[in-house]
Amino acid sequence: MKIITQISLDDVFDNFERSWTIVRMKDGRVLNLYIVDVDDEFQRNDKEDEPELKAIVYNTTGSKSYGNDISFSDIDEIELYKSEE
Repeated sequence: MKIITQISLDDVFDNFERSWTIVRMKDGRVLNLYIVDVDDEFQRNDKEDEPELKAIVYNTTGSKSYGNDISFSDIDEIELYKSEE
């Protein structure tokens, strides 16, 4: 799923919640992340006057508990991870 400005939190949540994914970042990095949730109140530096952004909440362990956030604006594309078994 290509991440564009019109994409909703629900779209990402419904398609990727509690799933291993491949996240392609706009800076060229490719990350293998477990998406736990989505967040509509993410702030990069957690400052009061900072705008709130849409973000994925992820970890790298597969745990159902929360981890880190990545803003939608930094993500180019998310796809489900498919093992080569």
